[in-house]
Amino acid sequence: MTRPSDGITATGAREGPPRRVVARVPGVPGGRAVVGGLLIALAGVGTFVSWQRASGTPDQSYAVAHRTLEPGEPITSDAIRFVPIDLPAGVAAAAFGSAAQLEGRVLVAPVGEGELLQRGALSDQAQAEPAAEVSVALARDLAVDGRLRTGDTVDVYATYDEGTEVVASGVRVISVTESGGSFGDGRELTVTLALTDDSQRIPVINAARDGQVTLVRTTHVTRDSTSTGAGPPGEPPPAAPGGGEAPGGPPTTTLAPRSGGQPTGPGPSATPPPSPGGGGI
Repeated sequence: MTRPSDGITATGAREGPPRRVVARVPGVPGGRAVVGGLLIALAGVGTFVSWQRASGTPDQSYAVAHRTLEPGEPITSDAIRFVPIDLPAGVAAAAFGSAAQLEGRVLVAPVGEGELLQRGALSDQAQAEPAAEVSVALARDLAVDGRLRTGDTVDVYATYDEGTEVVASGVRVISVTESGGSFGDGRELTVTLALTDDSQRIPVINAARDGQVTLVRTTHVTRDSTSTGAGPPGEPPPAAPGGGEAPGGPPTTTLAPRSGGQPTGPGPSATPPPSPGGGGI
């Protein structure tokens, strides 16, 4: 055995080369870390989008009342404004998203400032007519037992000592309230009517002051059946030409035109038939 010069005893076996160890490069994430980071990023993007939608401006605008609107008032550009609103599908279907949908409509119910305009508060789309308003106090039994509603159409009948006559037809009801407010007994109603024809004003006012007014609801009755023929059930048949007996009914009295609010009495009656002998009475 040889002794090395450095004093270290030599072994019989020679050591091999050192083992190679592959170490991970510092700073590079693993596969799980990459997937986790991606999920966190997606969650952050979803949260941001949800927040932006909740705090952003809605895409659709709807009509709201710019001021307090009363029944009978036509919809005009200064009465409404359009506000971006997110509405559920059912509510949006009854709202108005454009000015064209409101043209020719009239309020049939009061709408407060800032309230959403919906179809139930407006009339059908038609050419709106300007109307004068008049209120009439009536007992419930003279106003369809109080079942009149805003938007109904009525015929106005006046009863005098001489008989009953129609003074206005196809009149729109603007509002119906109980006389006396909250302290009323409900026996009397105040009905506000919209008169679109100037010639209807004086007859209606005269009827309210000098006679007894009865309102007949004609909302679901066509104008043909109220103006020609026998008329609605329950009404007397029309008089025959010349003041004679109406077909299928007794003779009727024709009222002469009223002027100045005072009745002028019945019109000329038919000449009585001659006696059987051909001479006078």
